[in-house]
Amino acid sequence: MADPILYLACAVVTLAGVPGMVLYTGGTWSKLTPDVALLSALWLGVGVVSGLTGALPGGFAVLVPVLGLVVGTGVAAALAERMEVLRLRATLLAGFNLLIFLPLALVVFGGGGTWLYREVGSLDFAGALPAAIGAGGFLTVVALVSGTSAVGERVLALRGAMLVAVAALACAVGLELRLDELTPAIALHMLMTPAIAILAAAGIERVKRGRNTREGLGAGTLAGTAAALATSAYLETVSALILGLLAGAVAEAAFRGASAAWRLATPLLIGGITGMLFLGIFGLDVGFVYSGQPALLAHQALVVGVSLLFAGIVSLLLVLPLRGRLRR
Repeated sequence: MADPILYLACAVVTLAGVPGMVLYTGGTWSKLTPDVALLSALWLGVGVVSGLTGALPGGFAVLVPVLGLVVGTGVAAALAERMEVLRLRATLLAGFNLLIFLPLALVVFGGGGTWLYREVGSLDFAGALPAAIGAGGFLTVVALVSGTSAVGERVLALRGAMLVAVAALACAVGLELRLDELTPAIALHMLMTPAIAILAAAGIERVKRGRNTREGLGAGTLAGTAAALATSAYLETVSALILGLLAGAVAEAAFRGASAAWRLATPLLIGGITGMLFLGIFGLDVGFVYSGQPALLAHQALVVGVSLLFAGIVSLLLVLPLRGRLRR
């Protein structure tokens, strides 16, 4: 039975991701207060409607909107860096949340939280599809369309990424809806995978640049967090360690920190895709290593590909009409 006190407490802690996203992207509260207010109203409405209709049952109707608020804040910061007009920015922000994040969230959490596995045969424990792949795909389109770099006013990437990691830990624990035998594993993996990803990112960055930066370490943390969203309930501890090494190393190797959109898009996309595909190989009992069957890996790859295509097409439809208003 679901424990309302648990998932409400976890929802409160998940809100730490809002200032975390502001710090990570280099945004400022003076610019983002209207955006966060819009997001809060939007997701409150979504949560109420979802709870009343059963579209997001149980504690999902509380935690999924809070996760959407955190991710939406990062998207808002990236848009604020490139677009001054609040009305236009709000249009893109609402479009992302309602047309990309929400549909992917319903795919993962609809049907009592079992629709994705029951109907598609794919796994995603805590929403890597909407929070990492959907957001990463949208921000990639924004970064490509908006052109040259822009620098945030005060980038505190590592501090921000750590707050986001704490928020993701709370959200993942809450999405189990109760304290049970899986809770310690979820908490351990949500801590361990980002921590190992930091070390992997530090090693790759040292080779690339000859030194470590907070932006690079923050990107590794965020990639590990995104990977753990998909996998934290479904891996053994050794597998979670390997995932952290892989996500952090690949994210840092590909990292582009020229703008807020790129800083956020790269680790989210790489972490989300890596975690989803990793489950197809190392997922407990059903992954290829355990079952000898490639079915789960094929399903994971299919879901990732369709989600990327969906996010990319919708993002282009949203962004291209306003490309002239994005600063270059």
